[in-house]
Amino acid sequence: MKNKKLKILFLYPNINMRTLVPNAISILTAALKKDGFKNIELFDTTFYEAKGESYDEERVEMAHLPSFDFKDRDIEPKKTDMFQDFVKKVNDFKFDIIFASIVEDTFPIFLKFMDMIKEKKIPCLAGGVFPSSVPERVIKLDCVDYVCRGEGEDALVELANALEEKKDPSNIQNLWIKKNGKIVAKNKIRPALDVNNLPVQDLSIFEDISLFRPMMGKIYRMAPVETQRGCPYACRFCNSPEKNEFYNAQKAGKFFRKRTIQNVHEEIKEIISKYGIEYIMFITDTFLAMSEKEFDEFCEMYSEFNLPFFMNTRPETITERRAKKLKEINCHRANIGVEHGNYDFRVNVAGRRYKNEFAIKAFSIMHDAGISTQSNNIVGYPDETRELVFDTIELTRKLKCNDINAYTFTPYHGTSLRQLCEQKNYIDKDSLSHIYATDSMLDMPTISKAEIKGLIKTFVLYSRLPRSYWAEIKIAESETDEGVEKYKELMNLYQKEFKQDYLARD
Repeated sequence: MKNKKLKILFLYPNINMRTLVPNAISILTAALKKDGFKNIELFDTTFYEAKGESYDEERVEMAHLPSFDFKDRDIEPKKTDMFQDFVKKVNDFKFDIIFASIVEDTFPIFLKFMDMIKEKKIPCLAGGVFPSSVPERVIKLDCVDYVCRGEGEDALVELANALEEKKDPSNIQNLWIKKNGKIVAKNKIRPALDVNNLPVQDLSIFEDISLFRPMMGKIYRMAPVETQRGCPYACRFCNSPEKNEFYNAQKAGKFFRKRTIQNVHEEIKEIISKYGIEYIMFITDTFLAMSEKEFDEFCEMYSEFNLPFFMNTRPETITERRAKKLKEINCHRANIGVEHGNYDFRVNVAGRRYKNEFAIKAFSIMHDAGISTQSNNIVGYPDETRELVFDTIELTRKLKCNDINAYTFTPYHGTSLRQLCEQKNYIDKDSLSHIYATDSMLDMPTISKAEIKGLIKTFVLYSRLPRSYWAEIKIAESETDEGVEKYKELMNLYQKEFKQDYLARD
């Protein structure tokens, strides 16, 4: 196949050392290269040095994560100015198009990057969850010429070919298009693609250090693998239900699709051989959303590799049989979404329908099987109260989990809870959400922002220390000098006397 001349830059404005390499970019790059586009570069901000503590370091401080050190693998963050480095890369390579992969958290960083090169007037396509959810907001930007809604694999290849051949791209499905400052096309969504026809992801687009990520205190050479696209569940804080509804409304097929086990096998085999992968991160929203037949097929397939792996799942998907087989094939870590401890609130607000007993049993089953677990919880939902937060803490106290996550509720665009927050005037409609913030965005009558921040900060202490310490933990919630000192004292106590032997005690 003749190599095509178009010069493409993928821009990934990530937050310092947060998240694994983006599966979307590695698949899109593979699709473009398969079609003959070889002049592809990436600008990824993941490993630039943080200003102050990185988010992972903050989570270590709050005992949400075990401590880790990238120096164990001789990895140092980049210390140069990422914006100046971006300008230099653009100047050196003279790109014909920029493909930017954006989530709501990184949208402001994207804007700053594009402002640095605005005089160059390089065409730019914005894709990802955020542009898909609010295309009107993104397409009106001076720096954006195209917005991709929904899946980008076929749309980006078609756009690249149109630009290569100097043809009009106005009718490319999934794209909104602007010319001379005016929107000229809002094209319909193409049918959901067959995920089994996608090429194996191209991890070579990333710098080698980008493959290294921490897991349970150790740094591994890690790769993401998508076994399913979308999610069958309807959590109200998540964007996945919006994708399902959007594709249904557009009569574009089902967004939730599964890859065949053979297809997943081929990808895992190739990326291990080609990139020396030591650890697999299954990035599927709910990994165990599968039948027993599918589960058995997966276990038989994966036993060939037996690399440690990570998964996200829900309490009601875990059984003793599954846990035993997962352990046999080296399941190393499971993130289990609890989200809230009050059943009625969890059903009506979070959109999660399971009884607390399922969570308690699920964590116990995984613990008995010898699989490390992490409990995911959210604090500061719309209309939540302090008492409701303590329902989550009370449930967490009963869970045999190795680590605890407590996130501030994030009202993302495209979620039903975002709509609720706007309807109740808890949030400004133009505001942007950020998952890595401990400050709540909501102005509510039921609980203050300061109280939410304090409860996030002390969530692990409330969940793990004896109740006799609760009065002191209440002091540690505050940001006063007394509160800061008390927090340090109690966290030190927890780390030294309670953390290591918690799971050994009933």
